[in-house]
Amino acid sequence: MATDDPQPADATLDDGPPSNALGRMLASAEAASAPFVGGVGSAIGAALDSIRESAGRRVRRIRRMSREPLPSLPDLYPDARRARPVETGMRTIDVADIRGTAVGGGDQRGADFLPFREFRGRNWSARWQRLRKAHDRMVDLPPIEVVKFDGSYWIIDGHNRVGLALYVGQVGIDASVVELVPPGGQRTEPIGSLAAQVESSRLVRGRVDSEAASDDGAADPDARA
Repeated sequence: MATDDPQPADATLDDGPPSNALGRMLASAEAASAPFVGGVGSAIGAALDSIRESAGRRVRRIRRMSREPLPSLPDLYPDARRARPVETGMRTIDVADIRGTAVGGGDQRGADFLPFREFRGRNWSARWQRLRKAHDRMVDLPPIEVVKFDGSYWIIDGHNRVGLALYVGQVGIDASVVELVPPGGQRTEPIGSLAAQVESSRLVRGRVDSEAASDDGAADPDARA
């Protein structure tokens, strides 16, 4: 039976010790990092700290975010409509750099990028379940579509995919990026090579057959609301 609970199926609210397999992995990584000093040791330590954040703790942290409205580019930066759009191609961006929505409706979504409960219908719940199952099967999903403005990314299409990325602790996500360059400003995003864009397009076409390919695309009212 479908549920509108955004908690991933494998998440737990238990903050206890890691599983045996994860515990062995952490112990092995700690042992391997012991001989290192300086930057390398610090980097490994930071990675271990990230791994140690339990799924339950992460879910609670994101749920606290969900109580606040999602920032909206049109509301915060009305002058962005005067900016010059420059297509920069496909790339992987940091989920942490995605600030809000570019298509309005931020008052209907929480800062976890998912609709507030009163705006979730059965269709959305079914799509969310398909998206979670696709993640569990490690199915490749189409890149999200974003614009870049004021040093941050704003979603045009892919709100639910970003929400899932937050809940499962995903660091990066594939995106098609258009930078909005203000009058008199300079582009900050590199232009992707033609060969890379052609290859990305080929991969996207191959992903369309996946079950969750239509997660929150053009026909999804939640994605563009």
